[in-house]
Amino acid sequence: RMVDEFSSFARMPKPVINREDLRELVKAAVFPQKVTFSDIEFAVETPEIPVHVECDGRLIVQALSNLIKNAGESIGARIAEKEGGAPGQIKVAISVEDGNARICVVDNGVGLPAAKRHRLAEPYMTTREKGTGLGLAIVKKVAEEHGGALDFIDDASLGKTGARVTLTLPIAKADKTGVRPQAAAAE
Repeated sequence: RMVDEFSSFARMPKPVINREDLRELVKAAVFPQKVTFSDIEFAVETPEIPVHVECDGRLIVQALSNLIKNAGESIGARIAEKEGGAPGQIKVAISVEDGNARICVVDNGVGLPAAKRHRLAEPYMTTREKGTGLGLAIVKKVAEEHGGALDFIDDASLGKTGARVTLTLPIAKADKTGVRPQAAAAE
């Protein structure tokens, strides 16, 4: 697994850009994680209208899957520390503002580390005993290759501790009518 992660980071594929509905990409990332973390309650909040982004859907699904997997592992660590504690919860929410789509992955896990927080997305930086330190580095690289960003913040909205990781991507340019898809559907 480590060799695979090192290799995938070293030769990240060049993105193949298509117009994608972010709601569908989120569904594709959440479903397998629901199966993997069957004891965690998942909530997905998306707008009723399409949220189009110009991206490599495969890479965005990989990035989101990585964020959700980290959230699940953080919940597992919290439950192991406190012997049964509160049930695990992960919320994945899409919002649109200022020409950007934001995908927030919120969990009620152990939260973000106080020390070295600013280094979380650096290659080979890990806080986990068996981690490679490449997961968040890959997510950050994918975000940047799509003109986006990756942000971390503590978030106790689902429990006493937790984290929110936000992947921000620019929404798709206006279509031939000159109207962004979100604006057209909202009118």
